[in-house]
Amino acid sequence: MKQILFLLVLVLVGYFVLWSGATRVLYNAGLNPQKLVTSVVTEIDEDFIPEIDPVRNGFKYTNANSFNKVKENVFITYDPSVCFALVDLAYSSGSAEAESLIRRYLTMFTLPEDSAKVLNLLKSYKDKQTLNILLSLYSKSKMPKAGILNVLASYHTPEVAQTIKNATSSKDYVLAQTARTLEETFKEHKWYKEGIEVDLNKKNNQSGRYEGTNFEQEMSQY
Repeated sequence: MKQILFLLVLVLVGYFVLWSGATRVLYNAGLNPQKLVTSVVTEIDEDFIPEIDPVRNGFKYTNANSFNKVKENVFITYDPSVCFALVDLAYSSGSAEAESLIRRYLTMFTLPEDSAKVLNLLKSYKDKQTLNILLSLYSKSKMPKAGILNVLASYHTPEVAQTIKNATSSKDYVLAQTARTLEETFKEHKWYKEGIEVDLNKKNNQSGRYEGTNFEQEMSQY
């Protein structure tokens, strides 16, 4: 017990010594520590979307041929649980094949619970690859659009703003209600107000940000 108390006291003393020393250095340099922290926080872009979520880069396949053999043998089983496990592994590891595997899975397994698995997986990370997959699923797949739109709403981009806006007049009652709720939530937000005014065709030609993917083109046949 005495050892624990001694360690706690040591940690507290060290903290105050180091912090007070750092504070004096900042003040001597003409900087206010509180303002410095605040300015750093305000400069962080909360809507920044990486190409691939860094968390998804933790595992890489070392042999493409081995992975292809596994992939073909897994899908031969026609077991939704086994096939989804492969989809999960590929997507969660940031594999470039994530899109095609998701498409293949959705083509083979069409029950609501199969679609729900994919949607829940796509909610796990936030990056541009996932955004493009979600936009493709929304426009080309048979999955319930309202569920996809709710996931898309976490991406504050012009594509999403216009998708929400357009969905408010949908003939699909559930989709329209979902879109109106989202619009009510975001209507005063800068990203939404500016997003619905953007000319996406012009934006895509200039930046190549989202012009559709092979995944979207291939999904169009289903």
